[in-house]
Amino acid sequence: MKVLYLLVIVIHLTSWAGVWAREDNPTGPAGNLETHVSVLASDSLEGRGLGTDGALHAREYISRFFASAGLEPYGESYYQHMDLKFSLARVSAANVIGVLPGSDPSLKHEYIVLGAHYDHLGYDLKDDEQIIYPGADDNASGVAVLLELVRYFTENPQTAGRSIIFIAFDAEESGLIGSEFFLKNDQRFSKKHIKLMISLDMVGMYHANEGLDLRGMGTLDNGVALAERIAREKELRLGRVTSGVAPNTDTRPFGSRGIPAIHAFTGRNSPYHKPEDTWDLLDYQGMALITDYMKQLVSEISRLPELKPSANFQTKEAMSGSRFSAGILLSTGTNHHRYPETYFRARNVFAINTGISLQMELTRNYSIYTNLLYDYNGSQSKEGRLLRHSMTIPFGVNYSFGQVVGNDAGFYASAGGFYRTHFLGRSSDNRLDFPQDHPKEEWGINLGTGIRIMNVQAGFTWRRGLTDLSADPSQEVYSNGRYFTINYRF
Repeated sequence: MKVLYLLVIVIHLTSWAGVWAREDNPTGPAGNLETHVSVLASDSLEGRGLGTDGALHAREYISRFFASAGLEPYGESYYQHMDLKFSLARVSAANVIGVLPGSDPSLKHEYIVLGAHYDHLGYDLKDDEQIIYPGADDNASGVAVLLELVRYFTENPQTAGRSIIFIAFDAEESGLIGSEFFLKNDQRFSKKHIKLMISLDMVGMYHANEGLDLRGMGTLDNGVALAERIAREKELRLGRVTSGVAPNTDTRPFGSRGIPAIHAFTGRNSPYHKPEDTWDLLDYQGMALITDYMKQLVSEISRLPELKPSANFQTKEAMSGSRFSAGILLSTGTNHHRYPETYFRARNVFAINTGISLQMELTRNYSIYTNLLYDYNGSQSKEGRLLRHSMTIPFGVNYSFGQVVGNDAGFYASAGGFYRTHFLGRSSDNRLDFPQDHPKEEWGINLGTGIRIMNVQAGFTWRRGLTDLSADPSQEVYSNGRYFTINYRF
């Protein structure tokens, strides 16, 4: 173990030497931030991949800083160890956790979690060349701000009314595993006493983003007004300040349990998940401004007499007990009718449906959905063209798999049914009389598959009717549709 510590010290001194040698190296808050990032995003840490020596060295760097600042360890140490299994491989990982007791006797038993994930993508080997993904903005920047907040609050403990749990999460890039593990396995902190979570994830491009986004600020009662007032006082520009929990960072496991969760974020203007995301490209003056802003924001929040979820956030949680989302959906494709007894299939006609989509996430992989759609569909046969205006309600289960880039992207498959009611239609030049000429209602099965990138799903949907649409008892007719579907979730 002593050999390992010496190796880590040598690596860090080598990394710092490159920073100190620069003639333009800033001093003060921006310089501290640059030092942290240059170490964590150095080539010697090889991208901080899950279970690698680089991740171990980053973990040691963070825990030593926690110790030198005087944070209480999580237990016997600052580590919450995780033994993870991926297929046949076992991987050792750990969250780094330190605690600052609150200064207010009546509030110190409530907690605010300040988190930032320290893992990244590691490296690739291509043609015997090592290609490192340094992860300076993602997320050495967030860890650097977290460490400077540790410095501030341990030097000024009276500014924190509630207790603060500082967590550097591992395995975020593998699917928010570290934050989920903390909530499932923690035995020290009662979940009902965790009143707020703030994730510092990609905060290194303030000026390029023209501001700081606070996604989920609206989950905290009166949080938006507080954030905007402090921003005016600090002359910090706020970008998007939203009321929904960000699904692709460590806020999600907290938000899914009804805990207000805020993602501090300066956008993907850096070379996101690319080898070019290096420490020398970050906006350290902007990061210093964000750090100063977060000091006051966290301090004031920690001393509020009461912290509670906003009414809107409470409503969403009451509706689902999990993450609930709505969106808009558009499908275009073709529809035709099948005549199974006569071995005849009508020709396709253009079809379109659009409307609102609703989804409730049950687990990281499973969700249930329903849509309310205006549906224009029909068929072309030797008897002429049949066109219908309908309301269609698909419903079923989504299964997400093959997640990449954390939870930002992946694939999905869906299965379920649909109900359709027709309110207007024509057959050739004659208006349809429902239900005399044509059944007014229809049932069927609904299948789909595609990809998800952040809040957008794009894929193919197959809709097969099970209701006989023929007015002639001597034959059977069923609808069949194929669509390209885009679904944007708010």
